[in-house]
Amino acid sequence: MKSPLALAAGILLTSAMSASAHHTVTSLFDTTRFVTLQGTLTRVEWRAPHVILRLETRRGDGSLIEWNVETENPQELARAGLSLDSFKVGETFKATVCVAKDGTRWAVTHEIAKPGGVATVSMGGC
Repeated sequence: MKSPLALAAGILLTSAMSASAHHTVTSLFDTTRFVTLQGTLTRVEWRAPHVILRLETRRGDGSLIEWNVETENPQELARAGLSLDSFKVGETFKATVCVAKDGTRWAVTHEIAKPGGVATVSMGGC
C-alpha cells in the first residue's frame, strides 16, 4: 500500500504536468492582428480540450496549403450554436484567426463564418 504522502506527491506532479501542457493563447499566437483564412474543410477533430479544423486554402500562386485551426472545446462551440454537424468535410468556410508566432500553419479562432451565418468562437485573447 502506498503512503498518503507518495499519493499526494503523485497527484501534484500529474496536475503540474497537465497544467504546463495546456498553452495560453498569447504565448503561442500573435493576438495583436487578425488574419482571415478562406478555404475547404478537409478534417474535423471534435474532441476536448479543443476542436481542430483542418482548412485547405490557396496561396496567391494557386498552390494549396493546409492550416490547423484550433477552436474552443465542444461545449463552448455548442453554446455558440455549433455542433459536429455544423462542420462538413468539403464545405467552404472562412475563419478570422490569430496565427502562430513560430510561423507554422497553426491558428486559433476569433470567428467562423459559414454559409448559414457567423459564430464567434474566440480562443482566449484572440
